Amino acid sequence: MAFRALGRRYPAAIVAVVFPALVGSVSASAGDVAEKAPLGRLALSARLADWGRADKNPLALIVAAGIRKGSPARTVERGPEQSGEAAAAGSAPAATPETSVESLLAEAVALGGGDATIAALADDLRASATKGLVAGAAMSRATVRPAGTDWYRKLKFEGARYAEAYVELAGNGAVHVSIYDEAGNLVCRDPNPSAIAYCGWTPSRTATFDVKVENRSTVAVPYRMFTN
Repeated sequence: MAFRALGRRYPAAIVAVVFPALVGSVSASAGDVAEKAPLGRLALSARLADWGRADKNPLALIVAAGIRKGSPARTVERGPEQSGEAAAAGSAPAATPETSVESLLAEAVALGGGDATIAALADDLRASATKGLVAGAAMSRATVRPAGTDWYRKLKFEGARYAEAYVELAGNGAVHVSIYDEAGNLVCRDPNPSAIAYCGWTPSRTATFDVKVENRSTVAVPYRMFTN
């Protein structure tokens, strides 16, 4: 991914042509994610943003924002059943960068250090970020206790439609996400604890499912949970 060269060595006119193709190619790399699994796009965006920060690559952050803008979410209130130890004073984890479209664009511009092409791309994406979008996934915020578990009971998912649950940490840590059906059977589990946890499955009929978020760290961790 030679994004940096595009932002700093090539004229803005060339970047304007190549940039949309970059967004499309990165999205397409996840197979049917764009249509079948919109929350998978959020996970892809978060991973690309992490890579961009590590590589100090502003264009990667703009591509991540471009992917994310196509998966809007509405904020909902839902409180999980919680277990685990009470958080000790001063044990809060270090905050991680936000991954909203605007925060990613602001990071990109700052990282670009005054690069006019990067600033122009960010402005273009801001201008289009709210056009033609409808309310998509539901997003709620919570904080899982140290080595604790949050349960979201009886969340309804439609039959024959690909169902998704995605957790994005807002602090350093690692979580597991698991899905159980009405009979208590495990239907999906993210195999590796990380700061980005994702589960997708296809219910045979419209039914309710329980979502389990397990904290694998010894400090309380704030997170955002998305479901479709």
